[in-house]
Amino acid sequence: MKYFLSFLFTINTLVSVISFANENLKVASIVEPPFSRIENDTLVGFNVDVAEMLASSINLKPVIIQCPFARCLTMLEQGSADLMINLKKLPEREKNLIFIEPPLFVQDQPIRFYTLSNNNININKLTDLLPLVVGTIRGATYFPEFDNNTKIRKVDFTTREQLVNMLLKGRIDTFLEREESIEPLISSQEYKDKMTIESYQYNKPVGSYIAISRNSSISKKAHELSIQVNKLIKTQVINQLQAQHLPSEALKPTLKK
Repeated sequence: MKYFLSFLFTINTLVSVISFANENLKVASIVEPPFSRIENDTLVGFNVDVAEMLASSINLKPVIIQCPFARCLTMLEQGSADLMINLKKLPEREKNLIFIEPPLFVQDQPIRFYTLSNNNININKLTDLLPLVVGTIRGATYFPEFDNNTKIRKVDFTTREQLVNMLLKGRIDTFLEREESIEPLISSQEYKDKMTIESYQYNKPVGSYIAISRNSSISKKAHELSIQVNKLIKTQVINQLQAQHLPSEALKPTLKK
């Protein structure tokens, strides 16, 4: 009986190892230029390259799940996705997510407000938003003074492309985002001629993290992934990927002083 039980334990262990080895790494990803973009109906870019490197480091196959931000976050929290790249670390998210230290990089570009050039709108302080309709991404956070202000009329959209299109059509008065994420979504000429960047901005550096679902079996690999992230940073691989995927210089819209 002792040998039979030992045999069963060995078989179960082998089955467990084989099962884990055949797993996919399910990566939730939004379209987020310049870090992820659509080319030939496929999501490519910085986030995808990092996902492939991380999956390879733990002998898994990356499966990219393209989804709107709010849905990606829900999938990650529930465990139907294993991992998400380029996520802001927030205390309320840490209940369901493990944030891998250190962050991949620090975003130091300010959050700016975009308006139409032919609209007589000036945003010099937060209270200037009160008579306006402001477009936001569903599920996203920006900065506390804006996020917690219930007097500002906010309209949620699922993608940044929708924000740009709704502004160009006059359906919203403004939206807020980092320039690096908006510039690739519109032609250089339209970006220069039709859009204005308001003078009010929020400029606090924010770490961009890899987050793992606590409800995923991949959570057991958090330490291994942290080692790999450190290696990618120290060997300058992350810097090289950022340089590779950053958009070329485009004509800038008017910047209000």
